[in-house]
Amino acid sequence: MKKIIITTLSVVFALFLINSCRKSNINGDAKDLTLGSYITLDSIINENLNFSDPTASVSIIVGSKGAAVASINIFIATGSNALDTTSWVLVKNVPYTNGLVLSVTTAEISAALAKVSQTIEPGTQYVLQNEVVTVDGRYFSVSNTPSNYNSLPGYNMALSWQATAVCAFSQASSIGLYQVTFDGDWQDFQNGDTINVFPGPTANSISFYAYPGVPDGGVNRVPWIVNVDPATGAATVANQFVGDYGTTVAQVSATGFVFSCTGVINLVVNVNYGGAPYAGNVFTLQKE
Repeated sequence: MKKIIITTLSVVFALFLINSCRKSNINGDAKDLTLGSYITLDSIINENLNFSDPTASVSIIVGSKGAAVASINIFIATGSNALDTTSWVLVKNVPYTNGLVLSVTTAEISAALAKVSQTIEPGTQYVLQNEVVTVDGRYFSVSNTPSNYNSLPGYNMALSWQATAVCAFSQASSIGLYQVTFDGDWQDFQNGDTINVFPGPTANSISFYAYPGVPDGGVNRVPWIVNVDPATGAATVANQFVGDYGTTVAQVSATGFVFSCTGVINLVVNVNYGGAPYAGNVFTLQKE
């Protein structure tokens, strides 16, 4: 892992944050480069949205780095590609102060979605995009900030965040046959493969057999136990043994959501395969 050290923002942003898109200015001479700006994530207050309560909100606390910030435009991405700025709809503009709490209510998201003839759908994770407006009138967002800077934890950027329209968990509604809709990282399953979800050991849990997949040599398989917050559907799989790939031991842990109202199970799975960790494997199921 590369150690990221931020010394002065004039150096950090010398590589990429110039005035809008004037790429011709990048000539390697620091005196010709422009100091950019971004906001940092200080803490997450809440990213789960009660879609049935107009006053419910999601919120984060942010700081800033670089050029002085005047305000922040909050957009909601309404298309299938959250980075496509043509799908962004403005929710509101918020004047910036240090330690600002960015908060968006159900009513505000509903009003923004209505502009493109959409409504809040329970079980949906919406992407909110923050656009920094500097005191000198420049704009910075994921659209003109390279993705490698957004993703590096050393920068702690808060240009994107989420609002998940949660719904209450029902074990009875959540059991049954599901189809795999995405296993693009670990690839033990193909889209359309069937998984049987059955009651877990408690009233607020479900279980199913997944990794290790049988076609991939899975033996001694143990069902996953997914514990679910009954109010929000937030799901957790505590680190557990799930079986062997031949003679190689597999363990998993996971976080995500079980959306009883839409029949969707969405997990981000960490796999320990023979002592080697593999993190961030997205695994989603849709009830038949």
